[in-house]
Amino acid sequence: MDFEKIKEQNRLAAYLDGYKLKKVASTGGGEYAGPCPFCGGRDRFRYQPANNIWLCRNCTAGQWRDVIDFVAKRDNLSIAEAAKKLNNGLPVTNNRPAVKTERPAYGPPTEAWQREAREAVKQCQNTLYSEAGARAQAYLKKRGFSLDTLQRFNIGYSNGYKSGSLWIPKGITIPAEIAGALWYVKIRTNTTPKYTLVKGSRPAALFNADSLLNAANSLITEGEFNAMIATQEFGDLIPVASMGGSASNRIDLATWGAYFLTKSLILAVYDDDNAGAAGAIALYEQLGDRVKLATLPDKHDLNSYHQAGGDIRNWIKTSLEFYR
Repeated sequence: MDFEKIKEQNRLAAYLDGYKLKKVASTGGGEYAGPCPFCGGRDRFRYQPANNIWLCRNCTAGQWRDVIDFVAKRDNLSIAEAAKKLNNGLPVTNNRPAVKTERPAYGPPTEAWQREAREAVKQCQNTLYSEAGARAQAYLKKRGFSLDTLQRFNIGYSNGYKSGSLWIPKGITIPAEIAGALWYVKIRTNTTPKYTLVKGSRPAALFNADSLLNAANSLITEGEFNAMIATQEFGDLIPVASMGGSASNRIDLATWGAYFLTKSLILAVYDDDNAGAAGAIALYEQLGDRVKLATLPDKHDLNSYHQAGGDIRNWIKTSLEFYR
C-alpha cells in the first residue's frame, strides 16, 4: 500500500476522540480548533475532517500535516515507521516525498525569555502574598496547599502582569523549573479555558522532574496541582512528576528518558476520561511494563480526593505495597 492510500484509510478523527475541539468554520467541510494534543495552548491546534489534515501554530509552525505526521509525532516515530504502523506493520510500497526542513531538538525557551519570565514569576509570587492575591491564596488553601508547598513550587498570582514582550493574564502562575531551566509558565485562570500558557513557553516538559533523579520508583500524574499535592503529602515515599499538565503529552525520550533509567516501578495516575486513558497507554508503550496503573475512587484526581478528605498518603502506601 502507498502513502496516499494509507492516508485515505486512516482518518484523524479516530486519533482525536476525547479531545475537546470546537467548530470554528463550516465552509470546506468544517474546521475545528482547540488545545494541541502535543504542546497544549488554547486554540493553536486546527483540524479539517474533510481534508483529513491538522496543524499547530507551535509544533508545525502553522503548516498543515496529515495523519501519518500525527502518528509519527504522537509515537516518536519516523515518517516511514508511522506509515508502516498505520499499514498494520506491512511495508509501504513507495516513498513519500522528502521533507527538507529539519525539526529542532525539543529544549527550553531562549535564555532571554527565561530571564524575563523569571522576573515575572518573582513579581507574581510577591503579588500572591499581597492584598491583590488574597482571593488566590484562599483558593489555594482550599485546595489543600501549605505555604511551604506554594513557595517550593514558586506559585504566584498575576493581576495582569506585563513587562516588555511578556504578558501574563490574571490568574495563578505555575512555573516549571527543571535542571536550572525555566520551561514554561502556566496560568490557572478564572475563565475558559481554565489553563493557559505564557507565550514562548515550552510545555512538553516533565514538571518536578528533578525529584526523579536517582530514585528507584516514581509516580507520574496529570496536572501540576496533582503533582504538587502528592509531593506535599507523600513526596518522602515516592517522587512525583507531571507531563506538562496534559495526559496527551507523550514523553520525548531524547530529552526526558534519562529521568526514567533507574526506575523499577513507574506508577501512573491519570484522570478517568479518554485523554487520561490514552495518556496511561502511551506511557506504557514508551516505558514498558515498569509502568503500572494506579486508580483513585469515585473518579477523583489526587487533588480532589485530598480535598474530599481522602487519605492519599495511605493510598500511595497501599499502591506501593501492592506492586512490591
